[in-house]
Amino acid sequence: MSEETGNDLTWVLTHGAGAAWQYAMAVQSTAQDVEAAYDDEDWAVCVESCATVLRAVVYCDQVAGGYVGPPTDLERHLELAFAGGDAAEALHALPVPADATRDDADTARGLIAGPVAALWSRLPIEIPVVRSATGYFPTVRIGRDIERLRAEHGLPPLDWNQWEF
Repeated sequence: MSEETGNDLTWVLTHGAGAAWQYAMAVQSTAQDVEAAYDDEDWAVCVESCATVLRAVVYCDQVAGGYVGPPTDLERHLELAFAGGDAAEALHALPVPADATRDDADTARGLIAGPVAALWSRLPIEIPVVRSATGYFPTVRIGRDIERLRAEHGLPPLDWNQWEF
């Protein structure tokens, strides 16, 4: 990991774990919404879900870079408007959800594939999620393991809610 990305164990236990957590909570769950909407032939919801996926990818990139805490609405909009990178560019290229067609949904799904795969390849760990009646939630064991590693390296417990996207 560190040779390719320049990240070390401290990054994994702080920013990397947070980005993986956000991926599980925001990207992975919404990507499944994309597929469900597509299967239901609800093209507008599919395209809008793609936009949500891309916004979450941009935020995960911020967390991986050290951003702590949820951004304000203004900060989020500024980041989306001016951020570089594949996810932000794909977001700007998405079709308009209103009156979306199957072709629009296909285009939108194609636009999210690259940024999601690129983010996934940078994540240091996979946090499995479980579907519940209220949405997705990550499994507890991985959090316990990360906390144990943090303690072994002299880091304080992680505030898992600090990123509330």
